[in-house]
Amino acid sequence: MTLLAVKCLVKETLIVHGSVSGIVCWQVGARSIYRGGVATDADATTRHDNLNTQNMSGTAASASNATGGSAAAGGGASALGGLGGSLEDKDCDLLCPVCFELIDEAYVTRCGHSFCYACIGKAVELHRRCPKCGAALASRDHIFPNFLLNELVARRRVRARRGASNAGPGATAARGPERVRALVAAEARRLPLADVDAMLDLLTRRKRLLEAECAAAHHRLLYEFLAQLHRHRTQQLDQLAREASLVRRDMDHVASVLRELRTGAQGLARLPSGGPNEEEVSLQPDAGEAVWALRRELADLAGSVGDAAAHAEGELTGSSLGGGSEEESFAGHTVPVTDALTSRWRRLYAHFDDFVLCYFAHRADELYFPPSGAATPAPPTVAPMEPTCPAPAPSVSPGAAPATPVSEDHVPQAPPASSGGDQRAPDDAPETTNAESCNTRTPAGVGSGARGLDAFREDLVAFTRYRTLRPLATLSYCSDAINYSTIVSTIEFDKDEEFFAIAGVTKRIKVFEYESVVRDAVDVHYPCAEMQCSHKISCVSWNAYHKNVLASSDYEGTVSVWDAGTGQRTRALQEHDKRCWSVHFNRADVRLLASGSDDARVKLWALNAERSVATLEAKFNVCCVRFNPRSSCHLAFGSADHCVHYYDLRAPRTPLAVFKDHRKAVSYVKFLDAKTLVSASTDSQLKLWRVESPRCVRSFTGHANEKNFVGLATDGKYIACGSENNALFVYYSGLSRPLLAYRFDAVRGFLERERRDEEPSEFVSAVCWRRSPDTHVLLAANSQGTIKVLELV
Repeated sequence: MTLLAVKCLVKETLIVHGSVSGIVCWQVGARSIYRGGVATDADATTRHDNLNTQNMSGTAASASNATGGSAAAGGGASALGGLGGSLEDKDCDLLCPVCFELIDEAYVTRCGHSFCYACIGKAVELHRRCPKCGAALASRDHIFPNFLLNELVARRRVRARRGASNAGPGATAARGPERVRALVAAEARRLPLADVDAMLDLLTRRKRLLEAECAAAHHRLLYEFLAQLHRHRTQQLDQLAREASLVRRDMDHVASVLRELRTGAQGLARLPSGGPNEEEVSLQPDAGEAVWALRRELADLAGSVGDAAAHAEGELTGSSLGGGSEEESFAGHTVPVTDALTSRWRRLYAHFDDFVLCYFAHRADELYFPPSGAATPAPPTVAPMEPTCPAPAPSVSPGAAPATPVSEDHVPQAPPASSGGDQRAPDDAPETTNAESCNTRTPAGVGSGARGLDAFREDLVAFTRYRTLRPLATLSYCSDAINYSTIVSTIEFDKDEEFFAIAGVTKRIKVFEYESVVRDAVDVHYPCAEMQCSHKISCVSWNAYHKNVLASSDYEGTVSVWDAGTGQRTRALQEHDKRCWSVHFNRADVRLLASGSDDARVKLWALNAERSVATLEAKFNVCCVRFNPRSSCHLAFGSADHCVHYYDLRAPRTPLAVFKDHRKAVSYVKFLDAKTLVSASTDSQLKLWRVESPRCVRSFTGHANEKNFVGLATDGKYIACGSENNALFVYYSGLSRPLLAYRFDAVRGFLERERRDEEPSEFVSAVCWRRSPDTHVLLAANSQGTIKVLELV
């Protein structure tokens, strides 16, 4: 009997109470003490006496002290509707005197006693009197709802549920061992050895099962982690294997190009030893020395190309991979090193991670979508160079050694691909000649896979080509030393790149001749034309056909058209209601002009019309507007809604594309070519876009721009923008990090003794490229009115 009681306690299905005759088991039901639907006062008194008798039995006093609390906690919760097991809780006024549970839907009688509605209703039907005091109750009309008691009971139930949820399953689980220990302590003297062994065996088995379950859960968790880690590392290993295979194939391709260049260079270095004019050359000593010097120079150049090819072959065979540092493998002693090449290597190592990302971006098609029919494409086969190819002129062929010394930045070039990569220059590159194609032919079998490699090579060469920005001249926008408001808002070159106009908050448009500014020995320059405006100027734009026609926008919303030759304003277009930020002439249709304003409208004007010819309604302030350089009907504008909107003016109701990736207002939009544009925002980022895709191609970071217009310009490959730390930043369109930076010197007026705390910091406010085939020159101005002419060298 005792062992059975212990097992029942472990399973938590029985409630054990001590009594005089031994151990008695009660099963407590929801309404087991309700008999016949009516309970009398005598029944209630007898029930309370039984409870007191059980709790105060003399022979089981120790067992009652050990088990009484647990029985009240376990069974009392079920018998008393969530109340505790103390006498105070059992005598609580919230209990129904009939069912001894929390009152459910309380009703009160005329005599003032409250019951459950079901209990009092059945008592009235059967006995016609109050179960508490016996007062007469003729019908249900003599009982009334007790709303206050219902609210009190509801609060008590909520507190009981909260206590049960706070205790949680751990409290219930903790009561089981306590009850077992209490029973064992109370019945220790009565338990035989067999029962003790059975209990110990049962508990030992239970302990081992729990330990095994816990260990299994822990090892399952560890196994899931290891499996996930193995999957990740396997995927990374496969990815690295694919990347290494692709890099190896590209190395083979580059080595084959170097071998072809070496063969061509050796052929060009061998000059004929005899000929019909050899006697004439021998008669002139100076000419003979010149010929021998030329031969030595050609031999040195051919040897340099041959050493580069041999170094590449050594890399492929593993001679340089097994030992030595990266510096030795990249710039080993086998390859002649010049200062220009060394500086290029340094810039390459400084931006190595960026170049890795750029390389795999260009080679993504070959990496993720290899040619069908082979899981791993074979290395490209190399077609040997034809020895009968006619030798090109030294001054034309990029792969041949020229007759005159070449610059240190010159490197042999492979043939330009028809397309490749994300970033390519506009279609204005010089065509490849017959001789160039002969000496730098793309090996057969490479196909379109080499296009991405050629595009990356162009990015690599273009990024490492320039070392610094060299100042050529310095101008001042305002010569008045007392006027501190000299911010230059805009700089723009005319259609022939001969004159440039600068304008800003001093309400003046000044036109300078570029060549005279660069040639002057002193930095005192005077404009060749000056136009006085009535309001602060935000932007200017030259006409692409009429050399002297210039348009400007000001802070009052007026768009003005000027004749730069006479300095007179020819037209004033006043339809904007607020400040006009941007104006731009269409290069395809030179009569068309666009302007954007804070009134959330883009106005289209025609030089032969009195009023605007079209209006684009935007929902937010328009900060910049720009026409596509190759189209008369495509326009892009940046807005305060953090987006760039691209429109076809033939269908102006909805934009062709909306580019969303900036976090703040878009301040500038510029086109690199007909299908690529770059935008600037006050979130300190530049973003590159393709007009056919809303996805951002690349983000440029490094400059600071939080609240000011700092300028933006591009020449098709390089992008220049200002910064709020008074510096100019130059980016290459193929990489995200800055290529070069130039910091302006702080300039103060002679009347300014010290800088006021409330004065804003200096920043670069305007930039502009001068498009020239032989040099890369840009103009930059800051908030102090200083204009710098800078050249990339």
